[in-house]
Amino acid sequence: MMPMSQLQPIVCPTQCRFNDQFFPVEQPYIHPIVNVNRQHPVITPRHYFTETTETVMGAPVYPGQGPGFGRRGRGFFGFGRRGF
Repeated sequence: MMPMSQLQPIVCPTQCRFNDQFFPVEQPYIHPIVNVNRQHPVITPRHYFTETTETVMGAPVYPGQGPGFGRRGRGFFGFGRRGF
């Protein structure tokens, strides 16, 4: 028999102590992107002008009766109301 100061040790069930370590592992995610170049016409007016020159016969002018000559009351080339 053992003395009271000496007790038998009690062995408890074993406990597991985990030392977890983590490390990154890439998981690819693919995101498809389509670039669309859109071209939109903008209607802008552009004006074109055609120019022609015509030579036509005018009223006859006699010496001494052209512009600056002639009767008072007649205008340029004998037409109109104001004289030159």
